[in-house]
Amino acid sequence: MSSQSALQQILDQIDTRKVTRFYWIITILAAIGGFLFGYDTEVIGIASVFVPYHFTGFVYGYEIASASFGAAIGAIIAYFYTDRYGRKSLLIADAAIYTAAAILSALTVNGPMLLIMRTIIGIAIGADSAVATAYITEYAPKDRRGSLAIMQQWMITIGILGSYLVGSAVLLIAPGLAYTVGWRIILGLAAIPAVTGLIFRFMMPESPRWLLLSGQIDRLKRDLRKFGLEVNDSLIQKAAQEVQTEALAKFDTPTKRALLVVGLWIVFQQITGINVPFYYGPTIILGLHLFASSTNPVYTEIDSVLAASVLAVINVAATYIAFKYIDKIGRRNLGISAYAGMLAFDLIGGILVMKGILIGALIAFAGFIIFFAYGVGGTGWLIQAEYFKTALRGRMAAIIALIDWLANFAIIEVFPVMLSSIGLAGSMYVFTGLDAIALVIIYFLLPETKGLSLEQVVKMFGETPSLQLRKGREIIMKEEKEEKPV
Repeated sequence: MSSQSALQQILDQIDTRKVTRFYWIITILAAIGGFLFGYDTEVIGIASVFVPYHFTGFVYGYEIASASFGAAIGAIIAYFYTDRYGRKSLLIADAAIYTAAAILSALTVNGPMLLIMRTIIGIAIGADSAVATAYITEYAPKDRRGSLAIMQQWMITIGILGSYLVGSAVLLIAPGLAYTVGWRIILGLAAIPAVTGLIFRFMMPESPRWLLLSGQIDRLKRDLRKFGLEVNDSLIQKAAQEVQTEALAKFDTPTKRALLVVGLWIVFQQITGINVPFYYGPTIILGLHLFASSTNPVYTEIDSVLAASVLAVINVAATYIAFKYIDKIGRRNLGISAYAGMLAFDLIGGILVMKGILIGALIAFAGFIIFFAYGVGGTGWLIQAEYFKTALRGRMAAIIALIDWLANFAIIEVFPVMLSSIGLAGSMYVFTGLDAIALVIIYFLLPETKGLSLEQVVKMFGETPSLQLRKGREIIMKEEKEEKPV
């Protein structure tokens, strides 16, 4: 039996294993960072109203965007760390850093300290986002890989909703303390899920594909048992010898092609404006004077946050559609239909707002979020973990996370200027145009990967011309069918 067949036997066992409760437990633990990502990047928008440090201008913008800037740094750290030292150890370090920084952000004594803690929190979020989905895809059976990996995005949406609910609850229970300890509680409560993740992540297995690549045979056998897999020593030894050729993997043309596709997806995922209703939703709603209270500014803020919470609930519910159907309908079909829907609602929203029908902004936000959540939000994290060889996956995921966070940071900084210069309607028209560009790119470049092993996906990018990538799955499956002996 050849080394290749030994490697393939092990990978086939991983790819065809039935998903058990253990898979869901470790997936949720890996995706806790997603919850913290969602919670923390949104909660600052609530707390900043009551923070007593009075930031202005660029510094105020950095207060909101500091976590995104830190996340870009975290992605760079992940680039140099994860393929060398593994996925699990970085996930543990992220949780530890986040726990400490969340507590310290609630105990800040001045503005600079808060900004530093926000940046450090971002570093943990960025490193976690770079590695979590890659970790999940490396143990997930190929027919359930999409559903398991989408948990990262689902947890992000739950974190966003959690930030609104926690913020509203704290302000409602003790409105008189909003400017003293209320904002500190809102920021500090994130330490609870972070420390939970820190404790239980120690019990997670390492990625079996990474262990195989790094030659840690004894640890691989032990961790495979946790997945219910028993593999004999000789098979593992042969597979380890074969996989060493991948350890020399370089940044070749197929890798560049895959990076281009997922990089474009990630950029448009951000610049089409999904974070506008979440980062600036309460502020926009206040500006529309739909729910304003004239009695107490705290209650005015609560009204706007509760209105934004409706959007967050929609986000959570719509992401369930992706969780349920991404392995059945596929990444490509969901993505194309999602961008078409996003385009339609941005256009409708711009028209309604221009006509003075301000509630149209909320309707457009809701429709946009539904389509984004089921077809775009989680798909970017999934494909960045599917497209690359195991030896490069961590570093490529880190590059994609860096691109994601830089695009996120840019849109956060640019949108207030865009809003003040061309208004909400004009801004929605700009996003409509970006949706249209994204739709064209996705239609011509995005391949389908449902039901393919990670190795088949990598092979597809190596053997399929760029202009035929949208048919790549069919081409690879046809080739492999023809290669099978009769």
